[in-house]
Amino acid sequence: MSVRTYSAAQMRQAGSLKWTGITRGDGSPTVGAWVAEMDFGTAPVVEEAIFGAIRSGFTGYPPTWLAPRLAEATAAYQSAVHGWAVEAEAIRPARSVLGALALALDAVIRAGSPVIVPTPAYMPFMTIPPAHGHPVIEVPSLYTPGEGHAWSLDLEGIRRACEAGAGMLILCNPWNPTGRVLSEAELRALHAVVSDYDVLVFSDEIHAPLVVDKSPFVSYASLGPEFAAHTVTAVAASKGWNIAALPCAQVILPDDALRERWAEVDEQLSHEMNSYGALAAISAYEASCQIGGEPWLEEVKGIIRGNFDMLDEAFAVSPLRFDRPEATFLTWWDFRAFAGEGQALPATRLREVGGVATNAGGSLGQGYEQWARINMGCSPETASLIVEALQATFISE
Repeated sequence: MSVRTYSAAQMRQAGSLKWTGITRGDGSPTVGAWVAEMDFGTAPVVEEAIFGAIRSGFTGYPPTWLAPRLAEATAAYQSAVHGWAVEAEAIRPARSVLGALALALDAVIRAGSPVIVPTPAYMPFMTIPPAHGHPVIEVPSLYTPGEGHAWSLDLEGIRRACEAGAGMLILCNPWNPTGRVLSEAELRALHAVVSDYDVLVFSDEIHAPLVVDKSPFVSYASLGPEFAAHTVTAVAASKGWNIAALPCAQVILPDDALRERWAEVDEQLSHEMNSYGALAAISAYEASCQIGGEPWLEEVKGIIRGNFDMLDEAFAVSPLRFDRPEATFLTWWDFRAFAGEGQALPATRLREVGGVATNAGGSLGQGYEQWARINMGCSPETASLIVEALQATFISE
């Protein structure tokens, strides 16, 4: 077994934000289930790349060969794993996906134009656009429990937002927090809407390495030149290989005109690239191009599937609802059946009663106050603690 799993006590001792950043009101520790990172360390191939670089004295600024090699590894990975034949010349380095989003807001779309965010959504998607002078138009997504994968984009709501003058739509696929992997048909339907307007699609695909069921992942821009012409795609190895401490993202721009426009302003992003983050991504991507994929990542996905199985079994006949994700280690929980006058919000109750730190649903969009995001990227033992806390807080109260 190449994946190292850590207990709650070990993770607290390691001192990550996920395990030390939120405590109960009395100061006692919590089980970390909020920050989107896993409790597994990283892959041996990534460790060797980083330790080997340090041992060889590679501790300086990024050399000139690093960004081209990163682009080549990213292109090879996209082709081998996702079937997207993108040229290395179309790939630019960045410090982070959110850094790329900030640049797109500042330099690519119309000044002051609103940004469409389908909700529920990753929290910074609601806060970063206003910080760069762009108001957010939240478009609540459609939820049909018990049918398929439950969540889908509200295309008519997105059309109305486009008609209101939006300059960007943030597409998160795989979708944080619902775990959806949008199908090719869904992406084409989205294109049929946004292509009628001057709207840039910022496609955050950071969770693409973590598809855990048989749903095929399709990148929006891969579907043709007409898709790529209005799309900035941002990817990274940080979620799949658990290396958020080594910031490095890749921006994919197959469209010549959009890439030339980006090149005029992205010097700062390129300079901010972390050398170790780039080496880690290169090693992860190159290993994933082998037949059978990167072994550590495949083992991690098996652990995540096992944790989801645990949730399915524990809450099969419970009023507590979550819809099993197709991707990511994140789960999105519906606590509306437990809402009552004078009751604290679900995330607060889970923290104070169950001792588990989660993300409050209201931070992921208006109207989701009775929901919570719970991270299951953990050992089976920690997953059991989360299950016990959910049962003690909401079922046995």
